[in-house]
Parts: sequence; C-alpha cells; structure tokens
Amino acid sequence: MGIERGVVPVADRAAWVGEQELPGFRGGIDVRVSLRTDAGPGLRGAWWPRSTDLALELPELVAALARRGVLVTRFTYPFSTWHAVPRKLAVGDRIVRVGGFGTGDPQVVSLTCGPDQLHLELLVVPPATEALFSARALRMAAVPGTALTARAVLTAAGRHPALRTGEIPVQTAG
Repeated sequence: MGIERGVVPVADRAAWVGEQELPGFRGGIDVRVSLRTDAGPGLRGAWWPRSTDLALELPELVAALARRGVLVTRFTYPFSTWHAVPRKLAVGDRIVRVGGFGTGDPQVVSLTCGPDQLHLELLVVPPATEALFSARALRMAAVPGTALTARAVLTAAGRHPALRTGEIPVQTAG
C-alpha cells in the first residue's frame, strides 16, 4: 500500500510531524504508562518513555491514553528534561498543544484532558532506569487512594533488595 506524496491517512498521522515521518515510531505498542482509577489528589500515574525525544514519545503516549478514553489536549513538560518540540503536534486526527516550563519538578509532566479540561500529573521515570525499578514505580504511582509525590514514588520504588547494588539515576528538583 503506497502513500501519495503529501497525503497521510488519518490512522498514520501520529507518525508524522508536518511532512516528515518520524523514525522509530512504534505505533503506540507497549507504551509504558500507568493511571490511577480514582480522582484523588497527587500524581495520577506514571510514564516510562524510551527517550527524552518528545517528538517520538509524545504521540505514542497520547495515542495510548486515547485508547483508554483519556483525550489529551495539552501537554506541558520541564525544559530541563526533554528535547524541545513544536508547540503543536498532530496525533491521530487531533492536534495537541505543547508547552514547557522552567520551574517545578523535572520528574513530572502535566496533561490537560477532555472537554472538562481535567488536569493530570504523571511521574516520568527516566528512560535509562532499570526495568524492575521502573515497573515498581509505574505500579506504585497508579495505586488508587494514594497521594504520593514524584520523589516519594521514586524513593519507595527503590526500596527493594535487588536494587541496592547499583545507582539509579534519578533527577530531582533542586
């Protein structure tokens, strides 16, 4: 199946920014994200991206959340942690507004979702973090009824005998 120049099928738009196909787009398969099922305070879940390249990672996150019924309209991120991206990204048949901030927790991204403009904060587990640590952090950030901070989740996820032998790079606000 060929694609005519300048024509991108709706199903493939998440893999495109402008006229350039994004290399390595994984189609939202195995996006490592967890969400709480309640509407309590604190983190609403966690995300473990494969890189700090938002042009690659953000379309997949947004598509994975859309499959769960969470329609992201805006995404804000700490400048210190991510590569810069355009202020708008096409994801599927929608446009997601993107903005950065210079202050706040570098381990947290914020999403605005749906027509009610629901605000969600996700812990970002650093891409190069060891798998067991990351899986524990994803699970802990999604426990209903808890109001943990990013630092508390990362600290608690590191309390495991198998993780005491090496250093895990964790950025902290400071």
